[in-house]
Amino acid sequence: MRLLLPALCVALLLPAAPALAQPATAAIPHEADAALAATVSPKGSGATVLIARGDTILYRRARGMAAAPDQIFRIASITKSFTAALIVQMAERGEVALDAPAARYLPELPLDPRITLRQLLSHTAGIAENDATPQPPFGPGEVPLAQQVARIAARPLRSAPGSEQRYSNSGYMLLGAVIEKVTGQSWDEAMRTRLFVPLGLADTAYDRRDAIVARRVAGYTLAEGQLRNAAAFNMSLPKTAGSLRSSAADLMRWMRALAHGRVVSAAGFAQMAQPALAGVPLQQRYGLGLYIWQIRGQTAIGHTGQIDGFASALLYLPVSDTVIVVLANNDTFDAQTLARRMAAIALGKPYPLPGAGRALPPEAAALAGTY
Repeated sequence: MRLLLPALCVALLLPAAPALAQPATAAIPHEADAALAATVSPKGSGATVLIARGDTILYRRARGMAAAPDQIFRIASITKSFTAALIVQMAERGEVALDAPAARYLPELPLDPRITLRQLLSHTAGIAENDATPQPPFGPGEVPLAQQVARIAARPLRSAPGSEQRYSNSGYMLLGAVIEKVTGQSWDEAMRTRLFVPLGLADTAYDRRDAIVARRVAGYTLAEGQLRNAAAFNMSLPKTAGSLRSSAADLMRWMRALAHGRVVSAAGFAQMAQPALAGVPLQQRYGLGLYIWQIRGQTAIGHTGQIDGFASALLYLPVSDTVIVVLANNDTFDAQTLARRMAAIALGKPYPLPGAGRALPPEAAALAGTY
């Protein structure tokens, strides 16, 4: 497949002068409440939803047992947007080059010299996700990143670099190793000093299992129709690809900072929000650490996440400068669908709710029968 040009007109992404009138906000709380109620049982695991336009929070509510809007959740692969943004920020500061071989920064690893940082960021590097080698037993303690990336780099490629887009957590582990090598800090310390502290993201951090964290929720799963505690999970395993925790308010601040030049430049964000390869299906297009979707005919930029006990979604609508956050403490919860529903509400074009009764058109009578 042909690589797309990385330059994207910033005016198409940033909402400095929206071409469309802003959707009315008065109906948003009512419609969002209805969508949340149709999706989350008050006696089940919880979900938190936040809708903000600009710096104004239009809707912030939680539903489910012991759910509260300010709780802290594991955000799984939304972590990738942070890792990617730091790499792009480092490139803008001249510390790395996006089109340089990753092997330049990790010479101790047997990496294919064709693989670039840009390809790792966009899941186009051809990195294999798993191999047939038995995985060594990992205890509950921290698994060193160096141990993991050594195994990743030793695997054969699953495709030629730049030829196809295939989602790869392993590629983001390699990016974390680049961050550590270039900054001289651990990945989580680089995240903290370069992103979390400067942006005031007090609820966002590497979610060490042994840390005592106020407002952090427990994770659940469904097994045979019953809600169960999620199994204990060593967060050092997905580390730089999926180990952060955060809150809805922090993720709103994060996405707004990213979209408005407080993390990377406008041109840097435009690269992050540009599909890396042509020919990728509309709802699977990926840039540098961000998906590029379409919702009700409008561009939506963001990421989703799923990990033992948790599901999450973060969306940004450039046309109206709107952020949508959905966080759930149930790994079977469909956070992306609820986030898309909330985005459609924010756009003034809500989707019909599940189970909502609608009259069939007269021509539907011809379809009646036994099949």
